Amino acid sequence: MNKISKFVIAHRKTVILLTLITTIFLGYFIKDLQVDPDILNYLPKSDPVVKLSEYIGEEYGGNLLAMVAMETTDLFTPSALKEMDLLSNSLERVEGVTSVTSLTNILDIKGDDGLIEIGTLVDLENLPVTVPEFQELKEYILGKNLYQGKLISADATTALLICQLQDHVDKVKISKAIKNEVEKLKLEANIYYGGLPFYLLEISDTIIRDLKALIPLVSIFIIITLYLSFHSLIGVVIPLLSVLISTVWTLGIMSLSGIPLTIISNVIPVILIAVGSAYSIHVLNKFYETKGTGVENAEYVLQSIGLPVILAAVTTMAGFISFIFGSYLTMIQQFGVFTALGVFFALITSTTLVPVLLSLLKKNPVPKSENPTSDSPFSTKISNWISLRKNLIIAASLLITVISIAGIPRVQRKVDILDYFKPDSSIRLTEERIMKEKFGGSIPLQILVKGEIEDPAVLTEMKKVQDFLKSLEHVSNPFSIVDLIMELNAAMGEGQQIPDLTEKVSNLWFFIEGEEIVSQLVNSDKSEALIQATIVYAPMDEITGLVDQIEDFILKLDSPVCTFAQTGMHSIYKNLDNSLLQSQLQSLLLSLGLILAMVAILLGSLVGGLIGLIPIVFTLIIIFGFMGYSGIPLDIATVLVASTSIGIGIDYAIHFINRFRQELRSGKNSSDALRQTLQTTGKGILINVITVTGGFLVFLLADLVPLQRFGALIALTMVSSGSASIFILPAIILTLEKRTRIFSAPRLSSTIKKGIN
Repeated sequence: MNKISKFVIAHRKTVILLTLITTIFLGYFIKDLQVDPDILNYLPKSDPVVKLSEYIGEEYGGNLLAMVAMETTDLFTPSALKEMDLLSNSLERVEGVTSVTSLTNILDIKGDDGLIEIGTLVDLENLPVTVPEFQELKEYILGKNLYQGKLISADATTALLICQLQDHVDKVKISKAIKNEVEKLKLEANIYYGGLPFYLLEISDTIIRDLKALIPLVSIFIIITLYLSFHSLIGVVIPLLSVLISTVWTLGIMSLSGIPLTIISNVIPVILIAVGSAYSIHVLNKFYETKGTGVENAEYVLQSIGLPVILAAVTTMAGFISFIFGSYLTMIQQFGVFTALGVFFALITSTTLVPVLLSLLKKNPVPKSENPTSDSPFSTKISNWISLRKNLIIAASLLITVISIAGIPRVQRKVDILDYFKPDSSIRLTEERIMKEKFGGSIPLQILVKGEIEDPAVLTEMKKVQDFLKSLEHVSNPFSIVDLIMELNAAMGEGQQIPDLTEKVSNLWFFIEGEEIVSQLVNSDKSEALIQATIVYAPMDEITGLVDQIEDFILKLDSPVCTFAQTGMHSIYKNLDNSLLQSQLQSLLLSLGLILAMVAILLGSLVGGLIGLIPIVFTLIIIFGFMGYSGIPLDIATVLVASTSIGIGIDYAIHFINRFRQELRSGKNSSDALRQTLQTTGKGILINVITVTGGFLVFLLADLVPLQRFGALIALTMVSSGSASIFILPAIILTLEKRTRIFSAPRLSSTIKKGIN
């Protein structure tokens, strides 16, 4: 590091100028950074379920539904029906909406003496006049399975308008446009919104609202903590400046690359506060320790602390880059890449800008009366206690580890978006009280059927699948062309059944040819058809079981005349759920393997490398055990915590081990080396733990549930990693040092340092 430190300090003006130019340039593009909370945009294109979903969206006018519920005391009044028609027509005008299905425009099939009449269910031009006439209309509509529970609730107080959206559109933008259109109408009825597009809109608004409210609180807490720790403005400004610059560079490059912020990557600035601030704090803490000023002192600080900072950053980057491999969602891969890039930028600023700024100081902020390297009563007591109670510490740690391991099997996996909202949020209340209770859910399920659709044998097989869907818990309103054919057949006086001849089916088809609803159910050459249904939000294991039940039924049906393939958000949720565990294990094993190799090289010992992993492994076990006992699930947000834990844990371990080895090599015995390490590096670790833990606890005030969970788990990570590094790691080192001497021997790491120098 000698040559590097001399080069950096010798080109101080260049470092400052380049940092300033880069920050202004990349910061300018942040204004163009987009926010995209739509999880569907980040599904893997190679997944057969995703491919089928996209195909259905393109072929059948969209596969995503935005639902608007209209609630009043009685729908069967002139004013309520006219409001419904006004609402339906207004929604059809929203750009991106391909069709709107409601009671006032839905196809209605009537028969009289063998004659079929095709019209609309509610004719606004010929509304009933008397109360008995309205009652007759009400009984007619509620008596039809095609409408009751799908477009109107059983108590006739709530109507559902189903908006089918174009494929590959901005769902947040359309949802906002729909809400704006509804608000303009100033309807007397109560309006509720359901379906994935509106959930994405709410997530987008909540993310922005939470970050605007919480980041200032986090910043204030961190500023106060840093000032109390370093007793100077320099101790506040430099760590925050380092993190701010690295964040600006990261977000600027994301904007230039056309990569938007997602429901995952929006936490990148927060993670950089947790991980990136540690690097500048260690540099600053070393500077305070030396009590020197000027160029030579800045060079010495960088020479002393540079290598462990670099190794800590590289291992942290490896942890985040591991998300590239095995992640189901591309947004998780993007998160891994850009968080690793942000850590790299934090490393650059900590090893260039921070020492340069310190070299410009004419006076060290530490009061002359203070001596950071002298023994403090606190560090002496802690050191003595660890030396005397090392066996107790190890035993207690093992007990905590065993208890935590017992909680790991309890960890649940959740990937449904509704879980992102608090139980008392309007979105969840609407889903429970309106969408679930009155309309059987809002998650669309689709089954694509391939065969000669006019063939009665094919229609019969489709009906078997629909009847099976009706028998399943959580599934409602299975619907297909079969229902229309059976309605037509009944209108002809032939009974509510599928005709026995293809010619009869063709004759019935003539009456509905060209109707909009038919194009949503059958393709143009009648070689494919769609079975549609809705699902309520349910626990993930039940959704997974539902997918498996449908697949098993289709396999057992083994139809000789047609094929069936299911897709929809429930199938996507299942694949996403399966991928969570897989990507978590792959990223953990890969990052732990890389970190083991790096720490082993640093110490010149595999045993030393394994010891260096102790704070990480201990923290990971604590985190997953806590998740199991507390009920915090593994989801697309909390899956990020493990890699963040690795980044934090390895930083503490590397700095602690590096300083402990330095003290041993200076001639101190193990006890004195531990005391001095706690007094210096231990202080830096403690400052980082207190600063970031308090900052992340603020996120418990967030409205978005994953942000609450993320904040709680990162805070626990900080405490666990810090405790493991300050107590458990030295207890194990003191126990093994007399036997192995791996921490005092120069070994291979000396060669590395010489190479860098």
